[in-house]
Amino acid sequence: MIGLGRLLHEVGERLQKKTHLRHVTAGWEKRIGIVVDDTQSRWQITVSKGSISAGVWEEEQSADLIVRGDERQMEMLFGGDELVYALAKQQVHIAGTLRDQLKLDAILRLTCK
Repeated sequence: MIGLGRLLHEVGERLQKKTHLRHVTAGWEKRIGIVVDDTQSRWQITVSKGSISAGVWEEEQSADLIVRGDERQMEMLFGGDELVYALAKQQVHIAGTLRDQLKLDAILRLTCK
């Protein structure tokens, strides 16, 4: 599952390169939990001060938004291809406030390659 960790890191790098997107993440301090059902792995993305960091999601940490799906769906979701993202978004389950879901969607769509 090293691949997903790398993809999450790349999402942060793509966001940093698109300086015009800083207003999208400004003031949005959130932890997004990612649960990969078929491998039982847990990752998290932390959005803070306009940047994204990724790592392993520890049990005791709470999350503002939770994304669940299989490994393949997660790779499609975070891979950076807009058409593949649109398909994957329909296959994963996202729990959290609608505002947070829309923010995550905007970040992932706007940072596609």
